[in-house]
Amino acid sequence: MFVLSNAWRALTRSKGRTALTAFITLAVTFGTVAGLAIIQEDTNAHTTAYDQQKATLAIRPTAATWKKVSATDQSSTRHYMTWSTYNEYAALIQSAVSSLNFTFTETAPARVNGDLKALDGGSLGTAGDDATGGRLIWRAFWTKDAATASDLGTFEIVDGKDLSYDNKSSNPDATSALVSKAFASANGLKVGDTFKVATASDPSTTAELKVRGIYRYTSGSTVDNPVTAARNRENAIFTAYPAFSKAGLDPQSVDQNTPGWKVPDLDVTFDVNSPATYRALVANLKKAKLPAKGYAVSSPSLEAYTASLKPLDKLASRARTYTAILAGVGGVLLLILVLSGVWAPKRDDEIGMALVSGVTRGRLGWQFMLEVFIVTLPFYVIGLVGGAFAAKPIGPALASGHAIPVTSDLIWTMVWYGLGSILILAILAALRLAFFSANKLFAADGDWGTVSETEAIEMAETTGAAETDEAAEATAHDAGEANKTTTTTDDAEIGRAHV
Repeated sequence: MFVLSNAWRALTRSKGRTALTAFITLAVTFGTVAGLAIIQEDTNAHTTAYDQQKATLAIRPTAATWKKVSATDQSSTRHYMTWSTYNEYAALIQSAVSSLNFTFTETAPARVNGDLKALDGGSLGTAGDDATGGRLIWRAFWTKDAATASDLGTFEIVDGKDLSYDNKSSNPDATSALVSKAFASANGLKVGDTFKVATASDPSTTAELKVRGIYRYTSGSTVDNPVTAARNRENAIFTAYPAFSKAGLDPQSVDQNTPGWKVPDLDVTFDVNSPATYRALVANLKKAKLPAKGYAVSSPSLEAYTASLKPLDKLASRARTYTAILAGVGGVLLLILVLSGVWAPKRDDEIGMALVSGVTRGRLGWQFMLEVFIVTLPFYVIGLVGGAFAAKPIGPALASGHAIPVTSDLIWTMVWYGLGSILILAILAALRLAFFSANKLFAADGDWGTVSETEAIEMAETTGAAETDEAAEATAHDAGEANKTTTTTDDAEIGRAHV
């Protein structure tokens, strides 16, 4: 209790330094935990989490091939991928996976019919429907996964219902459609209404569709196909595959060699399970000299996942810089504050008085260590817990929804490194006693004076004592002489009296 009470009194004598030390400990711990959590999650996202992703494989025209496609030239559809070309890839993929699973999207221009009108926008200019196939975009999805991966942008239903995607049903839904909120508003359409569109190749061939739902986009467009990119994406009409096939737009229902707008943009995506399988398939395709010139293999799912990591990567990059600065500057400041607290010249008085009073150096060293523990350990724990909880909402707020978990490994790392750092500071504080000279016991700053002053006093006292001894001897000699004189005088007087 003696050591603890002395340590507490020492801390309360320097309230400003104590408060600053506690604050820096809290800030450094809090910021370091949050920063390391972000860095750890970014590393995990590119390694373990990446390897756990569902991988897909697609074969698509390259950028150079897409440049050959024109929104006003129907003959350029010859550059599209077709079912016959996909069959060659399907055979190789099936040999590497347990079962061949895939989904696809088909897209073709469409014309307005009757009172229906397309929204302005895009780069078609004044080109007519015969040259462009129409200003509408008719897109058919095989599954929900295909709709989710639409390059026109992700979307959500704001009114009505989503498509049923009952392609394997004996009586599939071949009339339901989704229209954009802007398109519905421009044409006075609501859920349950019917409307007609004309095919791109023949204005007399129409399809009657029913509004099942109204959507709005929640992300931007990443379209590569110039035919689709030239149109306002708000003019996109989404249906399930049966509606597209019923209208005679699916290449399986027409002559494979039919040119022009009857050929839809076919985008097949194969499910290849894992990134490892995807990499193996890419290697096998290269050995088979596939894909053909002008086409490239990619993984839409992995590309989308990697793209989603950009905000996290940016945040992690900043976290690395800020965490390093925080830990470095904070550590230096803590070192300065601790050393300035125990190595201050004024503490010589305290040490000297304690040693003179019989307190051992070991006991005083333990006191100095306690001063460090009291002002750092509690705030280190608070910063550790607070940083762990604060890291969780950072993901949704700054990393586009990516979770920022604080793992047990990170906590234990912080515990050992933190406790080690605090212990080092405490040891440095205790070493103050090892460097305290016994010559300073009566030479501390303050009322006791400096070392030089004490030495002067000691010399003066020595000189004064010598002079006092000499004076005493002289006085004693004079007194002896006086006694001799007195005795002689007395003897003489006694002699005269006898005479």
